[in-house]
Amino acid sequence: MPHSLMFVFFLLLLSFPIKSFSFFVIRPYSEVGIFAGTSYYLGELNHSHFPLQYLRPGGGFFYRRNFNGHYALRSFINYGEMQGSDANSENAFEKNRNLSFKSAVIEVGGVFEFNFYEFALYKDAQRSITPFIFGGLNYFYFNPQGKLGGDWVDLQPLSTEGQGTAAFPDRHKYFLHQIAIPMGLGVKYKIKRFAISAEWGIRKTFTDYLDDVSLTYANPQQLSSEANQMANQTNIASESIQNKQRGDSKTSDWYVFTGITLSFKLGKEAICRDNN
Repeated sequence: MPHSLMFVFFLLLLSFPIKSFSFFVIRPYSEVGIFAGTSYYLGELNHSHFPLQYLRPGGGFFYRRNFNGHYALRSFINYGEMQGSDANSENAFEKNRNLSFKSAVIEVGGVFEFNFYEFALYKDAQRSITPFIFGGLNYFYFNPQGKLGGDWVDLQPLSTEGQGTAAFPDRHKYFLHQIAIPMGLGVKYKIKRFAISAEWGIRKTFTDYLDDVSLTYANPQQLSSEANQMANQTNIASESIQNKQRGDSKTSDWYVFTGITLSFKLGKEAICRDNN
């Protein structure tokens, strides 16, 4: 995911002057709502957006505080599952690498929203639809697992690339608790005191281990038998691929939540006309 995405995102935010859209002043109000959709990840084991074979259900709850018709702050909690596999790759190296994973992701965070048009869940509000963008900060928990026989096993404790072991002091063990930068866009539509929106939101993480794949193959003599089995899924002996490329540590992993939200306005009708 190119870093220019963030630049374009915030450039859009700054390119829409507020006063040009302002028809009335809206008193602050709050909403509560639910999110339902899908989740997927981008990393070594999946490079495509909206990968049909890896899309998994995602959902959550949120609270939105609207400061006026353009700006709002949304806090949220979401749950989803990320998956990826080399089995579906068309790249020969990845096909031979033959790795796969799954990981549940739980995130809690907050984002600022900007509505391009003045939008409010009031009957007097002139617009019933608006595009919007958002950006913020969140905490998330993940736990990559790989399949060993018929069971799914946690990969982080195995140190499949030698992370956190005395034999590899330069390879630090990664943490399952991380922060990310959520950003995205969508469209809101109001029906009386309800708002329905469709949105796509990507999360920039600061870890390359959502899938437990990042560096090179470690010395098999320094790993446990189980770690070796999970680290090397090729048909090549582990001694022969020691120090050979396994992942790409130059780029961090990303993950996405996309779907529909439904929210309900709390409190009574309150609107103040702008006489200017």
